[in-house]
Amino acid sequence: MRSRCSTSAQLLACALLVAPAAIAQGTNNDTAEETVNLNAFVVTGSHIPTTETAFDARTVPVEIMDRAEIDQSGFTTAGELLQRMTVANAGSVPVANNATGFTPAASSTSLRGLGPDATLVLINGARVSSYPIGNDGTTAFVDLNAIPISAIERVEVLKDGASASYGADAVAGVVNIILRRDFEGTEVSLGYGNTAHKDASETTVSVMTGVSGEQGWLTAGFNYYNREAIFAADREYSAVPPFLSSNSSPINIQITRAAANEALGQAPDASITGVPDGSDLFFTSSFDARDQNNGDLPASAYTYGSGRSSSYNFNESAGAYPEYERSGAFLSFEKKVFGSDTLRAYGDFIYQNTYAVNELAPSATGNFANPGGVSIVIPARTANPFLTPGEEAAGSRSAVAGAFNPFNPFNQDISGASRARLAEFGNRIYREDTDSMLLTLGLKSDSILNDWTLDMGLRYSRIDTVSRDSLVSISRLNRVLNAADPIFDPNSSEYIGTTVPYNPFGYYRNPIESNALVVDYASVDLHNQNESDMGLAYLRLGKGDLFELPAGNVGFATGFEYRKESITQSPDALGVSGDVIGSSTANITDADRSIGSWYAETEIPLARGVPGAELLTLNLAGRYERFYTSDKDTFVPKFGLKWLPFNDEFVIRATYGEGFREPSLYELFASGLTYSLTPVTDPLTGVTEPEQDVSIASSPALAPEETESVNVGFVWTPTALRGFTFSMDLWKIERAGTVTVDHQDVVNRDFAGEALLPGESVQRDNAGNIILVNGVFRNLGNTDIQGIDFATSYVLPTDAWGRFDVSFNASYLDSVKIQQFPGAPFFEYAGEADDILFDNATGDVSTPGLGDDAYVQWKAQAIFGWSLDAWSASITGHYTDGFRDYTGNWDPSAPNDPATITDVASRTTWDVQLNYTAFANHDAWYGDTKLTLGVRNVFDKDPPFVSGWGGNTNGYPGYLYNAEGRFMYLSLTKKL
Repeated sequence: MRSRCSTSAQLLACALLVAPAAIAQGTNNDTAEETVNLNAFVVTGSHIPTTETAFDARTVPVEIMDRAEIDQSGFTTAGELLQRMTVANAGSVPVANNATGFTPAASSTSLRGLGPDATLVLINGARVSSYPIGNDGTTAFVDLNAIPISAIERVEVLKDGASASYGADAVAGVVNIILRRDFEGTEVSLGYGNTAHKDASETTVSVMTGVSGEQGWLTAGFNYYNREAIFAADREYSAVPPFLSSNSSPINIQITRAAANEALGQAPDASITGVPDGSDLFFTSSFDARDQNNGDLPASAYTYGSGRSSSYNFNESAGAYPEYERSGAFLSFEKKVFGSDTLRAYGDFIYQNTYAVNELAPSATGNFANPGGVSIVIPARTANPFLTPGEEAAGSRSAVAGAFNPFNPFNQDISGASRARLAEFGNRIYREDTDSMLLTLGLKSDSILNDWTLDMGLRYSRIDTVSRDSLVSISRLNRVLNAADPIFDPNSSEYIGTTVPYNPFGYYRNPIESNALVVDYASVDLHNQNESDMGLAYLRLGKGDLFELPAGNVGFATGFEYRKESITQSPDALGVSGDVIGSSTANITDADRSIGSWYAETEIPLARGVPGAELLTLNLAGRYERFYTSDKDTFVPKFGLKWLPFNDEFVIRATYGEGFREPSLYELFASGLTYSLTPVTDPLTGVTEPEQDVSIASSPALAPEETESVNVGFVWTPTALRGFTFSMDLWKIERAGTVTVDHQDVVNRDFAGEALLPGESVQRDNAGNIILVNGVFRNLGNTDIQGIDFATSYVLPTDAWGRFDVSFNASYLDSVKIQQFPGAPFFEYAGEADDILFDNATGDVSTPGLGDDAYVQWKAQAIFGWSLDAWSASITGHYTDGFRDYTGNWDPSAPNDPATITDVASRTTWDVQLNYTAFANHDAWYGDTKLTLGVRNVFDKDPPFVSGWGGNTNGYPGYLYNAEGRFMYLSLTKKL
């Protein structure tokens, strides 16, 4: 995309040029006031250093969590801390419930519900490398788990679009994590916690040490974290989910009428109970006779019908929270150089290793026919079977010539839409070993070249993940199913020690002893390696008093950045070939891109000390970004206004900005298809398949997503009530050209006979069932989202009773209107599951979401704090709104039937914490020892139930909540 030259862009460019000549009205009364020397600083959202207080400096809304608030929260990971923010909504990457799927060791947050790829995460004001595996395989994000919470000094969250200041991806806002620095002495902290069920113990250790002097400072630390796993069956509310899988034991078999009648001893065209007379391809299972099933039931014990009748509760063994171990070190320094008092060299180094183990239920085969990979085939009872319609069309049987399985009650190769659960092979286990590293070296000055601030440096960020996944090979499974394979021949060099093939026709609660002898042969460990890195060079210049106008000093900042991003994905050869059950076909990806940018910002005082304008300032910012690899560029502006109409008690602020998100390297350059499962309703049959095989293809032709954001608000700090603050901000974001794939739309257009794009297709079997839906990334969607943020706090210090702190933050999501593709209507998603689908023609719900995640309308947090001498305590309340849900009886033909529509309940939980510092300021070894006792979710409040049209796999919104319950912790912190 070539540079845009919109009216707003032209206006900003002119303003940046003529701002120094602006003439402001009013009188500067600073000379009559007492002179106070303040250090210049930069707050997230602006690059201009200022000598105002941090509160008054913000034209944009910024939420700051300092070290005390982080400790008070009781959270031990940055991911948990930031996902609890009221401004975070749908789309976060949680750790719990295997929600991360492709990324089992990572976590991130989603501001405004626009997704982690629209939330820019910075460390000390600069970018870091994204995780080398995208969420859902395609969505780029920064892994918050790579940042030890013990290394964080504060978190600044800019709740406004900021592409003009920070570039691509700052669409919904910016999370700037500031590392601890200038620490003096040594501090050791030990912590232990566990759930009320005593099934997820947590151990934390951190050491912080530092020295400081006139020439500079050095701060270093070490951290260790360990957390045990939680399983779904350990909680009553998730032991049996609403959705039971058709990937089941006993097996669901797709069978032909001829083969079924032959096994039943009937004529080839005879009627079969449960099957319409016109159906020649249908399903059968032994589920109704499962308790008597030892793998030897005759065809007469099977039940026949149009759909799959066997179901499986995967939550009997599935994990709900992974096992975690993380350790690492961090170091920061700053030192005067070249004999100057103002020029300082600085550096930051972080290394973290994370080892995570996720467990899923035993492998689910999905449809035996595996588009894009190797298909599963259970050979017929004899070497000369009945052929299915697909085999007749191909002119050969599905199994290899001569193959047979003596346990097959049907003389037909079983494949196609058949499904099974390989319970004898045990849980799927995903082990992820991640190394992340960040190195920054720079030079800064608060006063150079006539009092300019300077910050220049180099940063290198890298993440390496190595996974070892214990799964099942399809080709090896096919071999153990074939009694004629050489592996069962004692005279063969491939003999595996048994002559009995795998019997897949039993029921997993009645183990078949011979099956255990083939498990090791068919089981495989996949070794995948993924790497991402980023090199960044930057130069920033700023001056808070470029020159003086009648209303005050004009501030100015400018900067240049150049970065190179790369990603390398090297999956196991079995994964690339699609020869793995329970894993999508993996892609080999090797992509990179180079990006250069320039930005400028100015703060212009328009009026001061005049009637109606105690202070009026205008902030102008703009950024030009060039994507060299794709030969695209863009320019985005931002305007901000801050107005104190009467005095410094009441501040009105407003911003308008344009932004953009450059598609990720996965979306642009992935070398193959990314496969996954998603709900799809077939308009041909009216049947909704909750686990439909789909694929996604990348597209180098994708354009950047473009956004416009508006924020209008005020801050009130009445002098009559010292210590009280109230703020409210109304915001709106319009996002155009969202990169997405709508598989339901592909199916609908295919059914309507409309033309499909290159790469799009719908594959069906001979019975007309959908096998695979292929989609391609496109700039399809548009989103209009708006809401209100509230924040209030009150600090009351007393002589006798100590200090009282009360704060309340709330975010209200008023509207989330999403258009799936150009020309389609906008639909309201506020208060709905994030994966709900609407009928573009009628406006009715066409497919309810599964209810794991939602655009909740209200999120709130209240904190009551108290401190007196060596004691302090806090009570924190967290509120998460409910959303609309659909019962298992919901009928697509009557989508508005109120009897089938319900609500997921809201949830309020309370945390408490008590601190006592013993022997404060004592020089003895026992001095300054802080003891902390805390409880999260004091009342052990369960997550609310969700049905998701009977399709939810947890029994509660698994991405919004976890199965932790009440969690108690104790920590000891000692300053040396």
